Amino acid sequence: MVRPFDSHPLRRSASGMTFGVLLPHFGEHASPGDFLDRVRLIERLGFDAVWARDHLLWRPHSHEEHSDITFLEPFTTLASVLAATERLVVGTGIMLPVRNPIRMAQQYATMSYLSGGRVIAGFGAGHGAELVAGGIDPAMSHQAVIEMMAIVARLWTEDHVTFDGEVFSVDDATLEPKPVIPLPILYGGPSRRAARLVAQKADGWLAGTVPLTTVDARLKYMNELLEGDIGRLVLCATPRTMIDPDRDLARSWANVDRMSKDAKRYWVKPPSGSFSTIEDIRGALFVGNEHDIVEGVLEYDRRGFDHFTFDVRNQFGRFEETLELIAAEVLPAVRRSMVTESE
Repeated sequence: MVRPFDSHPLRRSASGMTFGVLLPHFGEHASPGDFLDRVRLIERLGFDAVWARDHLLWRPHSHEEHSDITFLEPFTTLASVLAATERLVVGTGIMLPVRNPIRMAQQYATMSYLSGGRVIAGFGAGHGAELVAGGIDPAMSHQAVIEMMAIVARLWTEDHVTFDGEVFSVDDATLEPKPVIPLPILYGGPSRRAARLVAQKADGWLAGTVPLTTVDARLKYMNELLEGDIGRLVLCATPRTMIDPDRDLARSWANVDRMSKDAKRYWVKPPSGSFSTIEDIRGALFVGNEHDIVEGVLEYDRRGFDHFTFDVRNQFGRFEETLELIAAEVLPAVRRSMVTESE
């Protein structure tokens, strides 16, 4: 059976997963002087994609350990990436339901049209003050994102779309151009409810900062909901990565309490019963030398993930050095292992 997204640039192939990088488009390192040079470096180093986050009124999470509220809007940021590169796919991880869905559908479709299909759409519900600022009742956040995904999916494939929802409505809308290749809609979130939404309403899952205990539980649940057809989903992993040739130095940077503070209410507890050590949050964070990171990436490959994004926000201060190390030592080893395991 050929599924609509089997040929998408980020789908895993016979040789294994594809690889992306979270862009440094937020915080103190979101520098206009360096940004496009860094994007071109990502492409030269052989990565397949870059990802941008979305916030309207951003305040750094507790695990980000800084207070700079600089945040570059994702559509504008990704459009500049497409113009500066020839091959990189751009993705949103995650887009919040704080925009008019017709306008949003048009923005994605325009990027797809101008880039030859180098776009992937990731959505999420969000929470708090920025939803209010965007005109969305936080209590309706999940309904809003469900409706938003339904509307953009129809606008990308249909004409004369009419939709009457609890949050959004559309009356006889047609957009041209439509995406040049099918544009998968991914949903991001660590909770059981997010897994259910993925299985019922989306084309794939953006597993963000999620321990492997939680990843396995959510994959199992989605597979049950899909009656064994989980292979139809596009699966993207985005764990935090901290890497240095000095393993002990890298591990000294990890703050498990900060990493687990915001999301652990959605996480499945490890065998130890608490999130106290680096091992307890393995999968949400991979930390150590290049050999440690290779083993971490392969954990997601063995689970059938299509795409692995290196979220190196804790090392944005030495972004180029970090990516060069990953490209030189991690990616070749991972690719050799994936090819060997597929034979």
